[in-house]
Amino acid sequence: MKTAKIIYSMLIMLPLFFGCENMDEHKPIEKSGKAPNPVDNIEVTNIAGGAVITYSLPKDPDLLYVMASYTEKGSHREFKASYYTNTILVDGLSREGEYDVELVAVNRSGLKSEVKLIQIHPLTPPVMGVFATLKGKPTFGGITISFENSTQAAVAVGVLTTDEDGVFYERDTYYSSRPAPSFSVRGFDSKERVFKVFVRDKWENTSDTTSFTVIPLEEIELDKSLFREMKLKGDAGTTEWGGQMRYIWDGRAFGDDEGEWGLHTGNLATGKPMYVTFDLGVIANLSRFKLWPVMDDKHMYNDVTPRNYEIWGRTVPVNITTDDGEFYPHWYKMGELECIKPSGLPAGSLTDEDRAAARIGDEFVFEDEQFNARYIRIRCLKNWSGNTNMVFSEVSFWATEIKSIAQ
Repeated sequence: MKTAKIIYSMLIMLPLFFGCENMDEHKPIEKSGKAPNPVDNIEVTNIAGGAVITYSLPKDPDLLYVMASYTEKGSHREFKASYYTNTILVDGLSREGEYDVELVAVNRSGLKSEVKLIQIHPLTPPVMGVFATLKGKPTFGGITISFENSTQAAVAVGVLTTDEDGVFYERDTYYSSRPAPSFSVRGFDSKERVFKVFVRDKWENTSDTTSFTVIPLEEIELDKSLFREMKLKGDAGTTEWGGQMRYIWDGRAFGDDEGEWGLHTGNLATGKPMYVTFDLGVIANLSRFKLWPVMDDKHMYNDVTPRNYEIWGRTVPVNITTDDGEFYPHWYKMGELECIKPSGLPAGSLTDEDRAAARIGDEFVFEDEQFNARYIRIRCLKNWSGNTNMVFSEVSFWATEIKSIAQ
């Protein structure tokens, strides 16, 4: 039996926004005519792509902040730390080496101390560290890229491939600060294809590209018009709060204010796993499965959206009127899934990265062994509220081979 944690193909890196102030309208309140003394007792701890600098603050009641700055490749960057701390982080450097950093203390009148010039020696920047660990392997319909990000820096991994004219273009970009993520780029025929991959950070530092030549594994998306609802003994209802099972294969993932948004088994906690059953309309050698939550902040990583759940399959014909609904001996577990929230924040709190991952959906790939199935059960062990009810908006299945179409 295969157990897998869902690795969320697509997570978002937040951009930096720098505000501008009208200096004519925001002049210093204080009128001190004396510049502060500089910081002293400076110590440097070099880190990936930068340094942590500690110091002793000057004894100046008007001190406002300490500023560190450097220039690299024509880009001048400044970093500020208030008078409440004696530590400042300098980062964003693109290479290892020696860099000059200027430190000044600034008071409430905007007067600056004399410059203290120090040298830092940043370790391998995150962009280069991640780039060195990039790996690519064929997957169903495309390529799976994995890498290590030991500093958990926010990085973007870009994937390029060729269009119909043989010209490379950026096909996808994956954002993450996770320590060991992977993601897949799909939608290609099972023919040899070159993918070029690069890494970029929030400072626009960009690595070289590395190439992977793979033959995507062949798969077929199942025709959802053949899917049919079933209701066996023990199955949960699906119509609470206006839900309907047929909405989960209508090709749309909606928020609950848009109508026809998915199925809902209710809110009553029974202490027992809830499950639903449906017919794929074909017997297929399944390769991949995806599930999308209801697309709004109320349900993404929240409410009764599945958190730990299972996929069960069966090929033995089902008779709705006589089947006892038991799992054994005809049903077999195809996958056990855990939905992982990228930010790790408690339920009810979302980042843009979380929302982006939810829009991509939960994905499970049957990589080690594929399963023949016609009938499917989704069984919820735990949702984001802690009970076993389910609400979700859409499902899709893919197969390496369709064995037969149901009569």
